[in-house]
Amino acid sequence: MIYDAAIIGAGPAGLLCARNAARRGLRVALIDSHENPGVKLAIAGGGKGNISNRILAENRYVGEDTGILRSALKSFSCDDALELMRELGLPWEERDFGQIFGLKSAAIMAERLAIQCDDAGVDFYLGSTAKSISLPDTGEAEVGPAFGRNGRREHFTLFAGQAKVTARQLVVAAGSPACPQLGANDQLLNLAASWGHKVVPFRPVLVPLVMPEHWPLAGLEGISLNVRIGLKSGSELRWPDPEGIRSLLFTHRGVSGPAVLVASCWWKPGMELVIDFLPELPILELLNEKESGKLIVRNLLARRLPARLADALCPEDLARRKVAELGKKDRLRLADIVHRFTVLPAGTEGMRRAEAAAGGIALASLSRRLESRHVPGLFFCGEITDITGLLGGYNIHWAFASGAMVAKGLKKGE
Repeated sequence: MIYDAAIIGAGPAGLLCARNAARRGLRVALIDSHENPGVKLAIAGGGKGNISNRILAENRYVGEDTGILRSALKSFSCDDALELMRELGLPWEERDFGQIFGLKSAAIMAERLAIQCDDAGVDFYLGSTAKSISLPDTGEAEVGPAFGRNGRREHFTLFAGQAKVTARQLVVAAGSPACPQLGANDQLLNLAASWGHKVVPFRPVLVPLVMPEHWPLAGLEGISLNVRIGLKSGSELRWPDPEGIRSLLFTHRGVSGPAVLVASCWWKPGMELVIDFLPELPILELLNEKESGKLIVRNLLARRLPARLADALCPEDLARRKVAELGKKDRLRLADIVHRFTVLPAGTEGMRRAEAAAGGIALASLSRRLESRHVPGLFFCGEITDITGLLGGYNIHWAFASGAMVAKGLKKGE
C-alpha cells in the first residue's frame, strides 16, 4: 500500500492532522512510539487539558519568526477549538487569563480523537518508533511499489517497527524533548537538520528557575504572591509578559509559579531576573503617606508582603528605623529593592520539569502551509516547529492549528 500521507507523532497535532486528512479521503498512516496516542496531551493542564485561550495573539508565542501565526490562528480560532470539544462530547470551562480547560480528563480527549481517526480510516502503527526514514530520490536503485521505472525512490519510506510504510507525503509531528521521562527526544529535529533545514536548538521553557545556593531569598519555600517579572541583559531591561502580573512561588531550589514559567520562555543563561514584589502599589507612595511615618520600615513592608519575605528583603540598616527618619536616598534604595529585586539564576530545572521546549524547525525553512522548502511533500507541525506558546493553552492550540493547516495542504493521490 502507498499512503497519501504518513504522520509521525500521535500527539494533538498528529491526531488532528490525521483525522482531518482522512476525512478528506486521503489514505493516512499514523505512527507513534507509544502504545496509546496522545500521551503528553493526557498530562496537559494537570491532566485536564488547557486546550486553548480566548486571547490568541502573536505576542503569546515565542520563536525567531512568528509571522505565520496570524494566518494559522485565523484559520483555526478559539471557537474552532471549542467546536472540536463539542464534537468530541467534552465539557469545558473558561478560567482566568482566558484559559480554556476541559472538565474531563485530557486522556479522554486523546482517546476520542483516536477513535475519530479510526472511524475515518486512519491506519495506526502504535508502539512503533519511526526509523530508517528515506526521502524521495535518495535511495539506491531498486524495484517495487515505491520506485519508478528509473529505479529511483519516488516516495517517502520508513519503518514503523518491522512494518515498512510508503507514502507520497510525510508529516513530522513528533513534538519536542520536553518530558524525556515519556520518551520525548530531539532525534527527528537532528534528522531534519541533516536534510538541509535550519533548526533552532531546543531549550526547556515553562520551567522553574534554579537560584544560586546562597541567594538573598533562600529559605522562603512555600511563599506565594503576585509579582511582575522582567529580564535584564546587559543594560537592557524589559518586562515581556503581556499579562503583566502573575503568581510566583518560592521553592527549595529557586522560584516557580506562573510568573516564572512564563518568564522562562524568554530567559537564557546570563540574563538576570528582575522581580517587582509590589507591582500594583508603588512603595514610594506608601512611604510618603502620613500615617506611615511612625511605622518601622520592616513592619510597613510586612503589612503588604509575607512576613518572611519582608524580613529577607529589608536591608538591616533600615529594618528597625521609622519611615519618617528615611531620607530620599534610603527611600529610593528601598523602592529599588522592592520593585527591582535582581538576581542571576543558576539555570532551569531542565527538560524533565519543562512543560514545553522552545526551538525546533525554523519557519524560514517552511512555507506558509508548513511544507519544507527543501523537500517537497515534507511537512512539520506542532511543537517540533519553532513556535512556542506561553502558559495558558497556547501550545495545545498551536498543535491543533498547525495540524489542521497541514491537513488542508496534503494532496490526495490519483
